Amino acid sequence: MLPTHYGYVEGRFVMKKTIAVLCTLVCSLLVLLQTAFATSATVATSEDYRALGYPDGRKLVRDSAGNEYMAYRKKDSVSGLYQVYVSKSTNGGTTWADTNGGKPISTVTGGDHQRVPSIAIDSHNTLHVVWYGTDSTYNGTDERQIKYSNSTDGGATWTAWRNIAPVSGYSGQVYWEEHPVIYIDGTDNIYIVWEGQDSTYSTNQQTKFIKSTDGGATFTAWKNVYAGGTATNQSRPTIVVDSTGKIFVIAYGNYSGTQNIIVSTSTDGGSTFSNWSAVSASTFEQRHPSAAIDSGDKIHLVWREADSSGKTVIRYSKYISGAFSAPVSISPSAGYYQFFPSISNYSGNQYVVWTETTDASGYPSENPATGKVVYAVKLSGTTTWTKSDLTTYGTNAWASIRWSSHRMNGGTVDIVYSSGSASPYSLKYMTLP
Repeated sequence: MLPTHYGYVEGRFVMKKTIAVLCTLVCSLLVLLQTAFATSATVATSEDYRALGYPDGRKLVRDSAGNEYMAYRKKDSVSGLYQVYVSKSTNGGTTWADTNGGKPISTVTGGDHQRVPSIAIDSHNTLHVVWYGTDSTYNGTDERQIKYSNSTDGGATWTAWRNIAPVSGYSGQVYWEEHPVIYIDGTDNIYIVWEGQDSTYSTNQQTKFIKSTDGGATFTAWKNVYAGGTATNQSRPTIVVDSTGKIFVIAYGNYSGTQNIIVSTSTDGGSTFSNWSAVSASTFEQRHPSAAIDSGDKIHLVWREADSSGKTVIRYSKYISGAFSAPVSISPSAGYYQFFPSISNYSGNQYVVWTETTDASGYPSENPATGKVVYAVKLSGTTTWTKSDLTTYGTNAWASIRWSSHRMNGGTVDIVYSSGSASPYSLKYMTLP
């Protein structure tokens, strides 16, 4: 009887385990060779070192012609306030220029700073951007509302911004409507989620949801995904939708007294949502989820989680057959904090970038100003992650991987990140072959 770890090929016995090990080593070598030859280009500069924060609001997309677009914020020279800009590259990321004739796409007057854009692109190459900020109508100190604009001509022109989900009842709260994330499914439906308070839930942020089925011309009235349930508050939500139309909203929130990664789903297009449940309940604090879905409807989820050493690690779980798998730590680094992961997938491979730093950076409300950008990949058919540094240790942080719904169109892995120790900070682009 043959040992179970052997196979028979053309009259010869071959050790499957040996082949698997060799495959893993070769795959790892390929990843290291890719990253070793990666170079960066400067897209733009900003006065804010967090100009590319926060997950899971993606900053980078590519159209069907290969042009790439990065959404960010910087100060407008006219108003002196932060506004939202979209920069474009037509030559594979070598050079960049701001769209809209060099002007911000927001141009919000009568308000204050505009913050944290999130960008997506549909099958017609229409660019869609959301962000938050005050304006002349909603002009309380922190009375921020979710704003939206789109472009149908490659960024040459943009529609006038508008508040797409005004929330009334503001009475001086610090956290009103913040951190929108936009997602477009395979039939070009647009979904937007964010965290915010309202007149009913005036002290704890709730995850809010809207949807458009007409390319952004109109949106549904906002609703709280599931308020008053097992998670008393929710922050930094993200969203993916599978090929059947099932919606997955993922956030972090107070679950049994600890900030945990939580999920709520809808099978009726967003009319109703399930109560929140923990992806992997833990006594260690979890925050900052980032999610991607592949062509087989498997959801790939990463987040940052505290560990027993007092530092933080990046954790990964996969949703398959109706449940999330037991999470694994991708690649802990002794003495380092790992912050703000961003994930995508292509051809069965999973790609994650994050910031790694020895500085606690104000953890658990981290704002890293020093560190390095780290990249890890789990290639199709393997179970291990291979990690490499994309930058040297210094002032490199806030990496975001290119947005994709079901695939990475173009066959490359592209990221943007912030670099620099003082204003103006350089916003960098890097592509991995």
